[in-house]
Amino acid sequence: MSGLAARIEERLLVPTYGSRRPFASIAAHRSLALPLQLSGPVRLRTVAADLPIRVAGIGRDKLIGPFVARLLGAGPVAAAGPRRGLWRPAALAGLEADLVVAEVHRWMAPRFRRAGWIIVPDAVRWTGELSAVPGPTPPRSLREDLRKIARQGFTLEQSRSAADWELFATRMVAPQAAARFGDQAWIPSPRLLRELARAGTLHLVRLEGRMVGGSCSVPAGDTLWLPLLGVLDGDPALFRRGASLAALALPIAWARAQGYRRVDAGRTGPFLRDGVLQLKRKWNLQPTADPLAHVMAVLARSAAARAAFGREPVLIEDQGGVRPFHGTGP
Repeated sequence: MSGLAARIEERLLVPTYGSRRPFASIAAHRSLALPLQLSGPVRLRTVAADLPIRVAGIGRDKLIGPFVARLLGAGPVAAAGPRRGLWRPAALAGLEADLVVAEVHRWMAPRFRRAGWIIVPDAVRWTGELSAVPGPTPPRSLREDLRKIARQGFTLEQSRSAADWELFATRMVAPQAAARFGDQAWIPSPRLLRELARAGTLHLVRLEGRMVGGSCSVPAGDTLWLPLLGVLDGDPALFRRGASLAALALPIAWARAQGYRRVDAGRTGPFLRDGVLQLKRKWNLQPTADPLAHVMAVLARSAAARAAFGREPVLIEDQGGVRPFHGTGP
């Protein structure tokens, strides 16, 4: 996130995910987004995948550009052209492109879905019943991960101390985000961290007597939301020893012991081959629509464009919820 839109969205995170009544904050988010998503500039580019694919993007390139780059590979920077309306699929019918990607408002998305477009969110949430996370028969790789955590001797403690929150924010969350996303990393603002500290609990992971990682949680009725996680200084050696896994697994066990029924383990992008997404699936967490995510209406008009989704499948939103899309089927 960046700029004014990011600051506004940050203010809605705790009211949306840390509340049993998120309806007002969701409605506010959609009302604020509407004027920005009624029209957008057209950008045309040709990306050389197996075959050259002509792409038309309509809307903000900071949303559409990374999606197209992940799906097809990096292409030329596209200049902004004339604006088109984004409330009717027919208004985009004349674009000559193999792949059309339009940033649409959530209130307009059903129109595009009915017209045969797929709806791809920029993020999905991962939730699950704690009785089934990870379930009675977790995958072998997860069983090995859990055994590694037990062998290493990680322990968990809870804290509300301001000094511990400062350590968590500056030495764990920020370095891990920077290590993973570089210049594109989202670093929570001091204001958001103060909100999380007021509403939630800090979980600190120790190994051999020192803090090596942590996460925080915010309750929402019988659900525990885990918004942030980090490893001390983003240290690769601590990752190899399992500190990041411990910062997820131990709070989940704590939530179960405290009597929570569900866990919300945060969001990922929509691409199924993403490593963090695969980790959440391994825990038997289920993808659900994120009410604060932005969505793109996507129309693949050629065999080459559809084949790209076979190589890089995504999660899409339809009337039944969230499901995988591999380039075939409705």
